[in-house]
Amino acid sequence: MSSASCGQCPTLHATIAQQQAEITRLTGWVQWYRAKLAALTGAVMATERLMRDEFEQPSMPRGHLLSQVHERLTIALLEAEGK
Repeated sequence: MSSASCGQCPTLHATIAQQQAEITRLTGWVQWYRAKLAALTGAVMATERLMRDEFEQPSMPRGHLLSQVHERLTIALLEAEGK
């Protein structure tokens, strides 16, 4: 056992530094996934709103609505995938 107190242990400090770096890295990923989820949620909510509005008071042919829904959701998925 060394004469240094536990708070002075270089191994402990190295382990703490590694864990802090890992926490920082994982926190970045969590923020990235939250942003992706928020974007997808927003796109789905906007698409749902379009569908609801069109069913309540149609302004376009139903076939056009289906293509609009498909296009909006496809774009949302592509953006989520980073394409």
